[in-house]
Amino acid sequence: YNIPFGNRIKSLLLDNKDVLSKTSVKLLQRIKNSKSMTDLDEKFVAPTFGYESANGYYTDICLTKVLRTTKIPTFCINSIDDPCFGGDMFPLETIASNENVCLVSTTAGGHYGFARAIWPASLTTFSDELIVEICSLIRRDKSFGFHGYEAVR
Repeated sequence: YNIPFGNRIKSLLLDNKDVLSKTSVKLLQRIKNSKSMTDLDEKFVAPTFGYESANGYYTDICLTKVLRTTKIPTFCINSIDDPCFGGDMFPLETIASNENVCLVSTTAGGHYGFARAIWPASLTTFSDELIVEICSLIRRDKSFGFHGYEAVR
């Protein structure tokens, strides 16, 4: 996964090399020399966002850290069969300990927003419909919150 995904991201970045080369020729060369997603994070993503290394970047954006401290109501949708971010990767204890975070976890759905068989013709996914439903609940009941909801696996 690391190498093919890294190559795909690298390809997307290099498709825009005219923009990147205006920013920094050195940066463009680092992208070209990247061999995996981790390598791309080390040579491009981390320096772009002011980090000394990919590990520093990973530490700062760690999902557990973010979910532990968020004060903004956060609704997470995940599929246990997601090949990139399966159910076992969510910090369930952290989610359960923060009343501002709610996790809906399904057994199937994959990685692409729970697309339906007719997608993209329908232009909506299970995720889209669920978010609309949650927003409708919040709109109807201003006191709606995630307090009391449990992370379900």
